[in-house]
Amino acid sequence: MNKPLIVSRHPGAIAWLRENFTWLRDAEVRESVTAEDVTERIVAGNLPLYLAALCGEFHSIEFDGPPPRGAEYTASDMDAAGARLTRYRVERID
Repeated sequence: MNKPLIVSRHPGAIAWLRENFTWLRDAEVRESVTAEDVTERIVAGNLPLYLAALCGEFHSIEFDGPPPRGAEYTASDMDAAGARLTRYRVERID
């Protein structure tokens, strides 16, 4: 598999991922992706299901409570909101 990929447009989320998960410290970062970008890759962030189904591994950013909204948030804001990374297996069924 290729180098892990972070998909996010939020600097706070990118910082939180890099600070909390050593395997993402040197990950490539993109604000948006195509099917070609994620196929068979280890991806962390948030994706539509049709793209998550193409990943080799997909890790979604989730929150225990309401996620930070409105303004840009920091890694500390994410910790305060109970951020966590959850691994999913997404399969397309035709």
